[in-house]
Amino acid sequence: MPCLEMTAAFQRALQPATRLRSLLEKPGAAVLRRNTIAEAPGHEDAALRGRLRVTAVLAVDLTDPPRETESSAESHDGANASETGETIRDASDPLAASFAKGLELWISDGARAVCVHADADEIAGALSMFDAYLRLARYQPASQRLEQRVVGLSYLFREGLAIAIQGGPGEAAHSADALLDSAAAIPEINDFRDPRFFVRFSSAGVGYFHDLLRSASAWLDDNSYPNILGSK
Repeated sequence: MPCLEMTAAFQRALQPATRLRSLLEKPGAAVLRRNTIAEAPGHEDAALRGRLRVTAVLAVDLTDPPRETESSAESHDGANASETGETIRDASDPLAASFAKGLELWISDGARAVCVHADADEIAGALSMFDAYLRLARYQPASQRLEQRVVGLSYLFREGLAIAIQGGPGEAAHSADALLDSAAAIPEINDFRDPRFFVRFSSAGVGYFHDLLRSASAWLDDNSYPNILGSK
């Protein structure tokens, strides 16, 4: 059966691509975070649980907390033609600069580990990939193709983490880098490609990661800015 493949860069980009990471790494900010480790009942493989962890995170900048009253007043005054896009965006989302919710995805291959951040709105796209896989598995012709390991699905998070359902645990990774690695190197040209972190899980990892995402998504849906301050 196909397996779960996860690929990410060893070194994160200098500029955050997610709202959550931007807030957590905001210079000079005192960040209060509330988080929970997603659970997936029914998956008792200790090795699998030790290699993959999903943490749902709520974070708020205490040095510059959201000013909902000011934003509401600005929106009631109305926007004029001279307002910038930044002002309009802040008026529509008063929590944009000071509050974020999302995931920390921890992946390990035993000797190394990497953490990738994802915003809450990215979860739906990842879940749709798993839903498509389940629909294919229930459809007999597609199920036969899955047994023959010729069906592949993938999703790319903003921070560069790529997840895919394809191939099998014993097969080599099918990637452009792998193909180029077999070619002879030219001494005068340095290899500028970023080193990649590649992990492959067995078919059990497909269901495990799917359940982790659903668990984290449910927790984030139930929690918000008032929750992190204990006012709700």
